[in-house]
Amino acid sequence: MHRRSALSGLRPVDPSRDLGAVADLIQSAFADDLDEAGYAMLREMRALGRLGPLLWWVGGPASGVHQMLSGFVWLEEGKIVGNVTVTRAPYPGDRWIISNVAVAPPYRGRGIGRRLMEAAIEMVCGRRGRSVALQVRDDNDPALHVYRALGFQGLFGTVHLRLDRVVVPETLPPRDGIRIRPFASSDALTAYRLACAAIDQSAQDEHPVRPAQFEVTVEQRLGDWLRKMAGRMPSLRLVAEGDARLVGIVTVQAAAQVSGSLITLTVHPNARGLIEETLLRHALNHVSRWSHGPVVARHPTFHPAGVAAFRSLGFRTERTLLWMRRDL
Repeated sequence: MHRRSALSGLRPVDPSRDLGAVADLIQSAFADDLDEAGYAMLREMRALGRLGPLLWWVGGPASGVHQMLSGFVWLEEGKIVGNVTVTRAPYPGDRWIISNVAVAPPYRGRGIGRRLMEAAIEMVCGRRGRSVALQVRDDNDPALHVYRALGFQGLFGTVHLRLDRVVVPETLPPRDGIRIRPFASSDALTAYRLACAAIDQSAQDEHPVRPAQFEVTVEQRLGDWLRKMAGRMPSLRLVAEGDARLVGIVTVQAAAQVSGSLITLTVHPNARGLIEETLLRHALNHVSRWSHGPVVARHPTFHPAGVAAFRSLGFRTERTLLWMRRDL
């Protein structure tokens, strides 16, 4: 009886012995949502798991590996059937993130997910965290029920969109008073200010906007030149300008996770509904010169006109992830 209880229940994750089983569990639980980047992460976890106790030689328990994989697992008769990962947010340091909340299908509905979440929240409280956040599909009703019961509140959503094949769209002329032009190095600061105005404060609280995100480095320019010389798609950065100020930005870059392209669209609230489709048509024309797809986008739900513009050009919604937070 004592041995069975020791092999079942909650315990902290041990990266030196759990990584392979946790990777298998995550793949089973999130098979429909994993992209190439997700599968690459699982391959890395399995490779690290094969190191076993040698992981402790990579800096010991304070190393990045152990901090990245902190959290809890749930065992039934010695088998890992549940997992939760708990990590400190990159910034600010008193915010934490819960991820990889997974329970094997045969063991769902037994309260294991809730017990894992309670342990994760208790851990963050013990580290004097100010808040804890997570992402969940907006159609995952069982998980949403648990998270709301635990005090999490929805903040914003991200719509994952995909276009499998690019058909060269007709380029629309910009609206009167709007000019579309390439992004210049001198636009970095105004692009940062545009993003601050365009992104909801709730999203900025979780993912602060930094000026450095809009600087085009020498390395990026060299990388674009090399891709072009190799016959591969270089990045594209276009801005929409009206009344001598930026009102929109669209970027296109290679996306290894889909072996295709990623489009990012940012539009000032005062210009929403006016320039989205024009910018996206320019972006798709750029992609069409180099490939036929696929193209993906991750667009916030607080910009419905942007989501509508993607859909009008043939993008389909794969899923919507809801960002939730609980203050501690």
